[in-house]
Amino acid sequence: MSATSITQDAQASVHGVSSQPRHAAQLSQGSELSESAQDSHWLARKVGELVAEDFRRAHVFSQFGIDFCCGGGKPLSIACERAEIDPAKVVAALNAVTLTGSKEDELNQLHLDQLVDYIESTHHQYVREKAPLLVEYSEKMVRAHGEHYAEIIPFAGWVRALVEDLMPHLMKEEKILFPAIRGLSQAEQVETCFGHIGNPINAMQHEHEEVGLILQKLRELTNDFTPPEHACTTWRVCYATLAEFEADLHQHIHLENNILFPKALGLAQ
Repeated sequence: MSATSITQDAQASVHGVSSQPRHAAQLSQGSELSESAQDSHWLARKVGELVAEDFRRAHVFSQFGIDFCCGGGKPLSIACERAEIDPAKVVAALNAVTLTGSKEDELNQLHLDQLVDYIESTHHQYVREKAPLLVEYSEKMVRAHGEHYAEIIPFAGWVRALVEDLMPHLMKEEKILFPAIRGLSQAEQVETCFGHIGNPINAMQHEHEEVGLILQKLRELTNDFTPPEHACTTWRVCYATLAEFEADLHQHIHLENNILFPKALGLAQ
């Protein structure tokens, strides 16, 4: 070490300042700037795109009440603002989620016809199994408790509205849209009655938005699917089933809105 260096270190020590911390502070500042840039990157991206990269992020958004399926086209910053949530908390939760071994990665790699098969066999089948149960449970609640708890009656009405919206929606996808997407995937000429494939896709996305509004109404009526203390077993089972049903629908709609439909539109160009 040179005499000049020793003198500089001694002077720094006398004044209570070390040359070492200065470099540490610079590194720390650089790290903070890097983290800030990363946070800005999160907030500028669309919610649906973030979930499309790693579906476990959907759980983060669900925890904060951020719509990642019908509202997946909004930047995260706007989604946080509308949900009145501190963006820093959401970003921190997203940073804690790793990308390794994500189921979403596997689904993203599927050919369109394979993805359609997955949606039908997994999510469409789930709706067909659970939807009748929700109607049964909610109507049983009305019969048993509607006279004393009037709020159950509109709840049952909205459950039926949800199911009545979903069942023909599934049929339209399976009979009209999905065969056309399979044809695109296999480079086949498929005769259609709707012109460009963007037309039925727009219609399905609009119906997804309507389903989202019904789910939002059901959350309001049930205090986020929280049964009251006096709730009977059927009441509790109904709310729990509905919460699970909503989670599956979010996954279902996300796969269509943010992965299947954009890829189909890309092939059709």
